Amino acid sequence: MRRSVSSAVRPFVLATLLATLSAGCERGVSLDKEAATRSPRETIEGLLAVRKDGSYGRMRSFILPERADEVIQTLSAIDEFLLANRNLCNYVRDEIGIGFAELIDQAPVAGNLEVFSPYVQLASETVSGDHAQVSFQIDGRLPVKRAELVLREGRWFYDPGEGFDPALPAAFKQMAHGLRQALEALRAGRPPREAILSDPEQLVREVRLRLQPGVQMLPMP
Repeated sequence: MRRSVSSAVRPFVLATLLATLSAGCERGVSLDKEAATRSPRETIEGLLAVRKDGSYGRMRSFILPERADEVIQTLSAIDEFLLANRNLCNYVRDEIGIGFAELIDQAPVAGNLEVFSPYVQLASETVSGDHAQVSFQIDGRLPVKRAELVLREGRWFYDPGEGFDPALPAAFKQMAHGLRQALEALRAGRPPREAILSDPEQLVREVRLRLQPGVQMLPMP
């Protein structure tokens, strides 16, 4: 059963997102003394701290101004998607069973957000002129990854590269909408709990159907 879900729902979202991110509002950024003295590693630490707090506006002072919008909009949309997923899984866990929730859980998406993934451990920084790299691992796993930074006007900014495709926010918002629709359908008894218990594929098909419009909007790697 888990292989069926993996082939139908989860890997397409995960693989497309990972390939896209790995490829590489107002835009004004105010200079302040604290920002001007941050090292590359401290810049990434500060960025992750405000990201954890959900302070999207404050993230702008850590990201290259011309790239900040797409990063913030993408992370906000992914957070909306993960919230919808959490609500759906909680309902399925409580009303049908924990194993059924595991079948449709899309939380692994959050584990493939490069430096914004959960359980990131920052390591060393390397500076070469006006460019720097901060190495990190995700949940202690190899390979070691690197966040790129650029020095501009005396301060370091995170450079996301080309990975945050402008199509991602709309796609994840649509997928979040689909998961909310799936939750509404289940609450209304579509499909009935008894039918899901006898044939778990009915739950998988329901979630797959609701996700499909958003999945089709994801940029191809």
